[in-house]
Amino acid sequence: MKTLIEVHREGKYYVAIDLLTHVADQGFTEEEAIRNLKKGLEEHYKLLIELSPRDHKLTYIDIEVDNLVKNSASIIS
Repeated sequence: MKTLIEVHREGKYYVAIDLLTHVADQGFTEEEAIRNLKKGLEEHYKLLIELSPRDHKLTYIDIEVDNLVKNSASIIS
């Protein structure tokens, strides 16, 4: 699964925020903040799945946002 995140510095920490879920985490480096965010997102989705009623169907959908963001100077892939 791919998602769009923002990473910025706040004092001595880097903060990574998932722009879709607003889940955020931090670390002393960008890489640590992103690694921590990944763990947080896994827990977030795990909880959503556990809370979903058993008689409701869960499925994946694909959406394309590349054209919306590829021209932005802020995007780093």
